[in-house]
Amino acid sequence: MSHSRLETLHFLKYLTFYILDVSYNRLKIIDINQIHFRHGIYELTSMNLLNLSSNEIEFIKINWNNESPHTIDLSKNNLKSIDLHGQSTYTLLLNKNLNLSLTPITFNINLPLLQYLDLNSIHIDSFEKLIYLHNLSNIHTLLLNNNHLNKQHRTLNWNIFYPWHRTLTHISLQNMSIEKINFDAYLNDYYHLLTINFYYNNYIKCDCTLQPFINWLKTPPPQLMDIYEPLQKVLSINCPIGLFELDCNSRKTKSTLFITFLIIGIFLIILLIILILLYCYIKQKRSKSYDHMFTDNDLIALTEQNIVQKTDDQ
Repeated sequence: MSHSRLETLHFLKYLTFYILDVSYNRLKIIDINQIHFRHGIYELTSMNLLNLSSNEIEFIKINWNNESPHTIDLSKNNLKSIDLHGQSTYTLLLNKNLNLSLTPITFNINLPLLQYLDLNSIHIDSFEKLIYLHNLSNIHTLLLNNNHLNKQHRTLNWNIFYPWHRTLTHISLQNMSIEKINFDAYLNDYYHLLTINFYYNNYIKCDCTLQPFINWLKTPPPQLMDIYEPLQKVLSINCPIGLFELDCNSRKTKSTLFITFLIIGIFLIILLIILILLYCYIKQKRSKSYDHMFTDNDLIALTEQNIVQKTDDQ
């Protein structure tokens, strides 16, 4: 049914299929609610692919009450709003929808078994918008390539991916204008993560801020049974030097020693100032006490003065 000039898809409500290809048609708005199949699970498991790519779709809302197509392809459309509900979709392709952004109003996806999500070349201008994907708790592969971040949001806070730390295996952040990665990135909990792609983020510095990723790369991946090939970890990044050549531990030691000596020096200076002030205070107090103290000579002089004064009076 590809290239058939279709403008509606209401027949989907009454149809089961293995592959339904309605790409390259004239579909613009799809609003199908409460699709409920009555022919049993056997036919539902045959719904492998729904291809809606390369149409002119701006709005789509489909609610499968039970089983949904295993793969839904909505790439290369003009999507501005998406609302999908289903119980058995594993792959969702939304790439090249340049007007699609991640907001609670325009992006509503309830696909609890979703594993593969392609968001290449849509409109993601901040990593913070990924919080609207956190309900998709089973993500294995997340593609965010060619989403250009706003200038004030070009620092990657790796913790935004933590809700998927138990499941994530592949993540691609290619050509996103990332300039910096937060120093507190922590990857030890990403046990199944195998590939990270930072290609064409030319402002990322190849320095010790990448140490968490180097440590992750050095940690062996999970072991599989002998019948499978061993897993390999891959970190893709444009660096003029080898990442393993970075000597971050010695720099960290030198930095720690410098900070330690600096703190000790400041402490000694403060202690010296306190001792000097204390010495001056004690010295000044003693000086005042001497000024107010009468000696024996002072008493004799006062007595003689009093006697002379009395004699004159007489």
